[in-house]
Amino acid sequence: MKINVTAGNLGTLLNTQTNINTLFTITGKINGDDIATIRSITNLSTLNLTDASIVEGGRFCNKQKEYTSITKDEIPDYMLSGFETISSVSIPNTVKSIGKKAFSDCTGLIEITIPKSVTSIENSAFESCTGLASVTIPNGSIGRSAFSNCSGLTTLTIGKDVTNIGETAFLGCSGVASLSIPDKVTIIGDQAFKDCAGIVSIHISNGVTSIGDQTFRNCAALTSVTLPNSITSIGDQTFRGCTALPAIILPDSILSICENAFMDCSELASVYLPSNLTSIEGWAFYDCPKLTDIIIPSSVIFIGEATFFGCSSLSFVTLPSGITSIEDNTFHGCTALNAVILPDSLNSIGYHAFKDCSALTEIHCKALVPPSVTPGAFNGVDKKRCKLYTPKGVHEAYCHAAGWTDFSAVIEE
Repeated sequence: MKINVTAGNLGTLLNTQTNINTLFTITGKINGDDIATIRSITNLSTLNLTDASIVEGGRFCNKQKEYTSITKDEIPDYMLSGFETISSVSIPNTVKSIGKKAFSDCTGLIEITIPKSVTSIENSAFESCTGLASVTIPNGSIGRSAFSNCSGLTTLTIGKDVTNIGETAFLGCSGVASLSIPDKVTIIGDQAFKDCAGIVSIHISNGVTSIGDQTFRNCAALTSVTLPNSITSIGDQTFRGCTALPAIILPDSILSICENAFMDCSELASVYLPSNLTSIEGWAFYDCPKLTDIIIPSSVIFIGEATFFGCSSLSFVTLPSGITSIEDNTFHGCTALNAVILPDSLNSIGYHAFKDCSALTEIHCKALVPPSVTPGAFNGVDKKRCKLYTPKGVHEAYCHAAGWTDFSAVIEE
């Protein structure tokens, strides 16, 4: 059915006919009263508004039983929220904004056409549209949870003029296999792609300056990541639980790796750390059992608690000068670690810092003054087999310093 509407008269034109379940095309101008009529068509499956325009006036009662006012050229909040029979919608070519929860919980929605005129998709606009298979977003801003839990989504095209991806925007879109972020995007919000378990590859272009916390957490199929030189940090839990990721190269612009950034990346074997990196926060590589030798750049001045806890393949570590403390549990459970070089700047070693490093046979400590050692720091290290190498002239100081006296072989070098 095709019908031309003057704002407010759709109900009259339909003459109470509400059993429309085929293609329904509306042209002309529609307002809130017309949307109320559309919502009353209980079997509506296909709605084509391409050549219609939305104007002010009228109102409709939304899913929350609240009356919604209409703004020109905007899909109003809750317009078809919960409308389970709808399978295809074409949005008017003049629309600038898609409102909050406009199509949320439209579980039968398979196809949506978003015109280039749209510059803003508001919060939860398509949340839980579990049947939606493909979507192209031409430009503008993508709001919080805009497509979250669209579990049937397999094809996602983020247009070259998109500028912002909000928090949890695509959380739980487990069917998406590849992801490309274009140049004009500057911010990717927290958890934007969390639990997108099907994503295999990610390419992020150079416009992005900020990647939020948990952005790619639990992307369990992810094997390839390209990061731009425009970001300065890896956020908290950004890649946590990316259990298939084998390697990653961090660009030279990265200054810090936040807490839990690569926690539980069980296949991660190789990490390139950039030359300007200054800090690696706690638990950053917690339980990465395949991580082998890692080169920590000389620019790093802080390594947090339990950073390499459970990295059972890590065999050799050199800590750069500038590190003043080894925090609690930093190398706890690094059962393959056989040699470690500690810098001249080191002042203290924390609780269980090297606990259960059972393969450790060499500690080279360059500090002229023996660092303070918290009791339990070397629990599980065979101190009769492990050789302690010290700077020349301080042998006696180490032999009598608390925490170091149990090492049988203290050798000046």
